[in-house]
Amino acid sequence: MDDELQQRADPHDHFAHEHDMLEAGDHDLLDQPVLPLLGLSAATLAAVFFGGALGTLARYLLAAHHPAGPGAFPWITLLVNLSGSLAIGFLVPLTEHVSQQAPTVRPVLMIGFLGGWTTYSTLAVDATLLLQHGDVATCLAYLVATVAGGLALVGAGHAAGRRLVAP
Repeated sequence: MDDELQQRADPHDHFAHEHDMLEAGDHDLLDQPVLPLLGLSAATLAAVFFGGALGTLARYLLAAHHPAGPGAFPWITLLVNLSGSLAIGFLVPLTEHVSQQAPTVRPVLMIGFLGGWTTYSTLAVDATLLLQHGDVATCLAYLVATVAGGLALVGAGHAAGRRLVAP
């Protein structure tokens, strides 16, 4: 049996030890669950949860205080998505240098906050509403501004972040 486990062992299997414990039958699952949730630490999950809650709340409050009327250009969603693109581009090189010392910085800022701040679903809804109101040119301008602007701002943010961390 040990030879079989050794042959099956995969260096990329984060749960190899836990699988071995289960097969050995000497572990009580009610006492202590064997498989960690998605292989992530509680601190990482909490960081994503906390950051996502803050990012989503910030986007909601901004949109609630600046509602767009029917057929109006969705400036707030464009601003949110473009600022998120700039921020994530900027944070990628900056967080590379602190991720070993502070492993929850990336999950809280990039996955959590910016994931909650930016919104593809609202982009899709806004574009659909513009089309339903017959504003085809505005819809296309909005989509191009979001996608092309997002790509350009990720690049610009990344270049700025790299300059900050360059020796």
